[in-house]
Amino acid sequence: MKKILISLILTVLCAVIVNAQVRQVSGSVKDEKGAAVPLATIKIKGSQTSVLADDNGNFKISAAANATLQITATGFAPIEVVASSTSLSISLKQQIEEIDNIVVTAQGIRKKSKEIGYSYAKVSTDELMVGRAPRLTQALAGKVSGLAIYTVNNSVDPAVKVILRGYRSLTGNNEALVVIDGMQTTSTVLATINPNDVETVTILKGGQAATLYGSAGVNGALVITTKQGAKGKIKTTYSHATNYEEINFMPKFQNKYGSGSQYYEYNYGDPLYSNDYKVRMKANWRSYENQQYGDPYDGSLRIAGRVLEDGSKLVIPYADVPNVRRDTYDRGISSNNQVSFSGGDDNGTYYLSVENQKINGIVPGDWSDRTGVRANATKKFGKLSTGYNVSYNQIAYDRTSADFQNDVINTASWVDLKNMRNWRTDPFANPNGYYNDYYNNPFFNKDISRSRYKDANLQGNFDLEYKLTPWMSLYNRLGIMNNSRTGKNTTEKFTYSDWAKNSAYIPDPWTSYDDYPGIYRAISNVLGSVNDFSSTENVLNNEFQARINKDLGVVQNKLTLGYSVYQRYTKSISVASSSIVVPDVYNISNRQGILSGSESNTTERKYGIYGDYNVSLKNMDWLSLNLTGRYDATSRFYKPTRATNQYSYLYYGAALSAILTDAIPQLKSNVLSYAKLRASYNKNGNDNIPLYGLDLSYANGANFPYGSNVGLTVGNTLPDANLKPEFVTAIEAGGEFAFLDNRINLDLSWYKQNSIGQVLTVKIPNTTGFSNLLINVGEVSNWGYEGDLKIQAVRSKNFKFDVNMRYSYNDNKVINLYPGITEFQYGGYSYANTNVILGQRFPQLKTNGYYYATDGSGMRRVNATTGYPVQNPTLTPRGSTLARHMAGFGSSLTYKDLRFTFNFEYRGGGVMYADLGRQMTFTGSGLWTVNRDPQIFPNSYYLDASGKEVPNTTVQVREPEYALWVNNYRLISENFVCPNWFIKLRDVNLSYDLPASIIKKTKFFSNVSIAAFGRNLFTIVDKANFYTDPEFSYTSGNGIGISNTGQTPPVRQYGINLN
Repeated sequence: MKKILISLILTVLCAVIVNAQVRQVSGSVKDEKGAAVPLATIKIKGSQTSVLADDNGNFKISAAANATLQITATGFAPIEVVASSTSLSISLKQQIEEIDNIVVTAQGIRKKSKEIGYSYAKVSTDELMVGRAPRLTQALAGKVSGLAIYTVNNSVDPAVKVILRGYRSLTGNNEALVVIDGMQTTSTVLATINPNDVETVTILKGGQAATLYGSAGVNGALVITTKQGAKGKIKTTYSHATNYEEINFMPKFQNKYGSGSQYYEYNYGDPLYSNDYKVRMKANWRSYENQQYGDPYDGSLRIAGRVLEDGSKLVIPYADVPNVRRDTYDRGISSNNQVSFSGGDDNGTYYLSVENQKINGIVPGDWSDRTGVRANATKKFGKLSTGYNVSYNQIAYDRTSADFQNDVINTASWVDLKNMRNWRTDPFANPNGYYNDYYNNPFFNKDISRSRYKDANLQGNFDLEYKLTPWMSLYNRLGIMNNSRTGKNTTEKFTYSDWAKNSAYIPDPWTSYDDYPGIYRAISNVLGSVNDFSSTENVLNNEFQARINKDLGVVQNKLTLGYSVYQRYTKSISVASSSIVVPDVYNISNRQGILSGSESNTTERKYGIYGDYNVSLKNMDWLSLNLTGRYDATSRFYKPTRATNQYSYLYYGAALSAILTDAIPQLKSNVLSYAKLRASYNKNGNDNIPLYGLDLSYANGANFPYGSNVGLTVGNTLPDANLKPEFVTAIEAGGEFAFLDNRINLDLSWYKQNSIGQVLTVKIPNTTGFSNLLINVGEVSNWGYEGDLKIQAVRSKNFKFDVNMRYSYNDNKVINLYPGITEFQYGGYSYANTNVILGQRFPQLKTNGYYYATDGSGMRRVNATTGYPVQNPTLTPRGSTLARHMAGFGSSLTYKDLRFTFNFEYRGGGVMYADLGRQMTFTGSGLWTVNRDPQIFPNSYYLDASGKEVPNTTVQVREPEYALWVNNYRLISENFVCPNWFIKLRDVNLSYDLPASIIKKTKFFSNVSIAAFGRNLFTIVDKANFYTDPEFSYTSGNGIGISNTGQTPPVRQYGINLN
């Protein structure tokens, strides 16, 4: 009792002494820019005494002289300050390093970067928003080594491919998996995401990274984490961007010759045949032609087309209208508005955003309208943590289904298309009076052929995590997704007048050119059509995990065990009529004839168990080993009669990471700050066959149903009874290095992948009752290397200068195909197509071409009599259409509150075929057709009577004004093959943050910034590329590399942004 009493007295005396030294300390907490940091925690070290700063960062606390204050705030690095005076001004730095140290990997497993033994990349929201791209895929382009974003078409609803480290599969899907807040989806859903809602995108490049996703992750994964709330009072953000777009790349047109075709009436050899090409060219002129092989422009007044029924006629100067085709398109404009609310406390957070984006495209009348809502929240209840994340996005589209670009290039440049927009009221723009006999007014075609549809995406997940012990928790995430599309494709009905069909003529003084009465294209009325379509996709994905983080002696263990259920259901239906009765009534009941239609229903299920184990030793924590495995059962390979090992399969992998500078501290120096080596091996399965590919499906037979009789026919493909998943084995090695106190960071990777047992369709004798066999036969090798360099070139109080560079090389080779088969075709045309060829890269472009001289001089054979080039009809490989090299260069310069950022991208090492060039040669609009003077075909030879190759110095082209181009040059597809390299200024941004001193006076805002931005402001291509953007393709499938008139011209974008 006495001891207790003495202790109490001493405690009271100490408290009195301390209290005598305590005084009130006041101060403010600000960030590096001088802006207040609200609700920062100020705590006296070694005690429980703490206070919160107010909304303006101000605080008051009672502390002893020279007491140490600990200041912490969300998003900032904690610091300690000695209370040496009664007034303190405290500055906090953003905690970028600690945030970057954590990586969200497969299945939402968070790891420290030093534990990761494979290649990955992170793109932050600031990097994504540099160019204010309207879609997330466009924002990622050029920012990650090994990641290729192919915008294969440019419209208000662009088609996009996302490829990581090239192609692995010959016939299956080669696109990367997209994971949004843990929910597996595809690149098509990326169009619905507001880039402003994204916190980070983690790109898991290697197979080891994606093993835990099963076969869906065999091509790598883009793991998208959206923004969440943070501790603090409610924070409101508003963002507005106005974006303009205009064409930055058009095909190269000739502007010397006008309308005309091969109308000269005498054949070569006829006594009346003129050897003067100008005479023939003059005779070829026609006022109503879509082809442009008439005589040269001379500025004279000429009639365009024919006389209208009221006797009026369109007489205009026969002269080129500058930029007539470019000016046919509009300057597009889009606006984006977003508002978000976020906040939280120690036990939970919340986030809500609403966004709207309106786009009016460069094709007049095309538009899209996207509206989205995203909400998420977290809450802790003791050991139980819960959270949800839900979003709903809806995009409405209205765009033409006509080939607008093809109609434009079939219009001669002396007819100003800008004056042809109002075809409903302008008689010369109306189909009954439009000048062109063969192609309708582009504005008429694009107005009457419309595709109007609405996409909706609902996605949500609900998370539960229960902390069983300090080292073990149970976690479950239930995710659902619904994608739907509903719409109509319509063609407006139009009936030509009798005058247009039978009587329209060409008057004096041009009567000699009146070949026939009536407009040729008026022979057939536009019957009108309607197609109703809808599709839906429902996905359910549940992930249950046991998470264990337990040290056993010196062994540090992190183990995640999981059970996955994935189910996907799709339904699509289409009903159409090719002829309507009442104009402007687009209902399938308003029809003539029978309906056509189709319906498809599919269900897919996959069950899997998986594990991720990370182990290291406390005394060797510089070394980390990661083991992964997954066992799946898939409905794609399931049939009741099949053995278990035919529809279930095992994946596995291992990765090793070693921090050399921790293992050997002597390596650290003023030069070398950090060195890490990594290596991994994995084997992934891939259920790469069509749904119901093991079943024999039936379809309506030809000419059935016939009345009430139904006839069905079995499909042409027989699946092999032993068909099984293909497997992809991958090895990767690399390193991460930092120099000069982390001012220079270098990341290097090398990888090699082999895909074995590829599922291919091969030809079999028709006597079997089938024409194709689905079988495991193919093997592909894929390899490459990557490098990323980041340099903090200058760091001072007011100025920062950062540089980043990246390069990647990827190649592939077809190792094995079915015995007796050396190649097969992806798609394209009979004269130019993409292929898989044994022993070569793929896709491999093949075209017909020239006969070249055997002496290797490069001379091309011509006909010894006509001088025309001779086509070699054999299709010859021209090279792979995939880019082999990709590089990027970017920089950021910051001076006080002003920041300038830009990024370039280069791709090359392949070829492309432009069918657009073939079409423009037919019309005579291409610049390369401008030489129509007498000529010897360049660099040519001919065969003499003995078959000897003779350099051609005497045989001229017989009819250079028309036949050379349309009947000969156009048919040699090699002419339109060119290198596919390009350099693009992907994005540029100049932003200014208003000073905190100004913002403080408003009392409403904590931060305000304004910016000017641009995307794809210029594009540089090979000098032989007269045609289009090498990114563009007629397909979004594997056979990319062929472009045609179906792609809207590429655009540059620029605008302003307010945050």
